[in-house]
Amino acid sequence: MDIKIKSNFRFTVVAIEYTPGGELYITLESDIGDRVKQYEYTASLGDGAAVSKPVVSLLEYARGYYAASGVKEKTKDCYRLMCKHLEAYGDSAIDVVTTGYLQGFVSHLQSLGMQDSTVRLYFQKLTCVLHDAYRNGLFDDRVLRRVKLPRREQRKKSFLTEAELCRLCRNPIPDGCANIQDMFLFSCLTGLRFGDVERLRWRDVRRSGKRLILEYRQQKTGSCERLPLCPAAEEILRGRKRGDGYVFDRETNQRTNVVIKRWCKSAGIKKPVTYHSSRHTFCVLLLTKGVPIYTVQCLMGHSDIATTNIYADLLSSAKTKAVCRLPAIPERKAV
Repeated sequence: MDIKIKSNFRFTVVAIEYTPGGELYITLESDIGDRVKQYEYTASLGDGAAVSKPVVSLLEYARGYYAASGVKEKTKDCYRLMCKHLEAYGDSAIDVVTTGYLQGFVSHLQSLGMQDSTVRLYFQKLTCVLHDAYRNGLFDDRVLRRVKLPRREQRKKSFLTEAELCRLCRNPIPDGCANIQDMFLFSCLTGLRFGDVERLRWRDVRRSGKRLILEYRQQKTGSCERLPLCPAAEEILRGRKRGDGYVFDRETNQRTNVVIKRWCKSAGIKKPVTYHSSRHTFCVLLLTKGVPIYTVQCLMGHSDIATTNIYADLLSSAKTKAVCRLPAIPERKAV
């Protein structure tokens, strides 16, 4: 008997078994990205019609996907948590994953009391896994289109006005937190994220003419940036001891946010402020000073101008001034 198997991936035959009931079982082993261990094909010899059925665990495929990918360790942690919840929900073969199964996974995450943004994040990771399975011919990605996710939350971006920033500078920070004060104010004057400030080294600080500039790689996007420093930001650097290592002492994001909230509260600032508010503050201050939005985009390191436009909507005072520039209408005469 001559058996021919057509496939779009490389494989080796592991075992062939013929049952008295007229069924032929062929177990194949594949080397697709070192992720798929085995496929099992069932062929009926009675009517000559052959049916192929890949048996691939979604959970194992997901684990292999993030292990073999080049994503950051923090992103891998997110995949690990997603797999943990997927295992608790119930594993499935990839080829039988349905819209109902995926919708049930979303409901399972919501039942754990997760925020909608977290549910969307975990499902987005699962989507990446399923898209990869689709590229390997294991999954029909049309199933994903019918899954309903929680609506994306439009969170209000918190920032400090120029007056609030000055008030904060005049208010003393708790003892032993001078490093956090320098980091936060430096980000307010440069727009750098916490991770970029934490990883900033003295070798990233260069001189260009009479001014200092930063030449660094963004942690989030991986893009290389060249950022000129304002005099106030330069003053912060001059107040620190220069060396061969990091510009600022190492801090955890959690402790930094706790200190900043206490600092703002003691200064009478009631709005919710986190470290990332410094980046929003930098952007809004530039727009308030009339800096063109395309220049702000470059200084913020945004790849899309639409991201920068979000900050323009925060300037209620600018909107008020803009409408006040409209011409007055002459007094209308009665008919």
